[in-house]
Amino acid sequence: MSDRITLTLRAPLARALDADAIAPDRLAALSAREISALELWDGRTVVALGDVFTVSGDRSPSVLLEGDLAQLHGVGTLMGGGTLEITGSVGNSLGARMRGGAITVLGSAGDDAGSAMAGGSIVVAGNVGDRAGGALQGASKGMTGGEIIVRGSTGVEAGARMRRGILYCASTGAGAGAGMIAGNLIVSGTIGDGAGAGNKRGTIVALGPVRVPPTYAYACTYRPPHLSLMLLSLRKRFDLLVDDAHVHGLFKRYSGDLAEIGKGEILEWQATR
Repeated sequence: MSDRITLTLRAPLARALDADAIAPDRLAALSAREISALELWDGRTVVALGDVFTVSGDRSPSVLLEGDLAQLHGVGTLMGGGTLEITGSVGNSLGARMRGGAITVLGSAGDDAGSAMAGGSIVVAGNVGDRAGGALQGASKGMTGGEIIVRGSTGVEAGARMRRGILYCASTGAGAGAGMIAGNLIVSGTIGDGAGAGNKRGTIVALGPVRVPPTYAYACTYRPPHLSLMLLSLRKRFDLLVDDAHVHGLFKRYSGDLAEIGKGEILEWQATR
């Protein structure tokens, strides 16, 4: 048994590969030879993992992926435990339907990161694409638990239809929190237009500029005690750049979306002078 399994990309990927076989809890009981024999999909063609990656180590719940993996999709699908570290960037559907464990990406990630995830954590040092924490195609709900931390920006519809969990990012594209059922979307910078459209019971926390939709109504200005605790916890666990002014500050609360049941909210931080 090794301390870590290391998968090092042999050569730059010429085209997209489906790599949902790569998840720490799936590799934890396998020898290096068995790991090398796992199947990746190139369209309708099967490719052995060992033809794409050099495999070092075996029988460990800790996995390191090395190389530029922007064409590698589905890594961490259905992951239930263990740790997965990716030194470069990675493709779409990172941690899709993930149930536990921790994924760390030192680069960026593609579309649908954490789609329909139910537990665990995903931390991305760079940016992610569209629909982070969102729903699988045709599904009625997005992430139902866990935490996604994006130190950079997200594309459109971040947190769309999320039901539970926390999604934190530096900025978002349009439609952030669209159709939220519940859960928390925290944005430290600019939020794109149409935030919270169709929100039912979700919370969008705007630490930076936000254009509140006309279907939201101002409720009050207050200091949410639960938000202070959440921000302190996230800052400690993920080393986030959350100021004390945000932790202990006042927030304008807007109720909405009033076109729905109106029990969601946008909390807009108020800078003090």
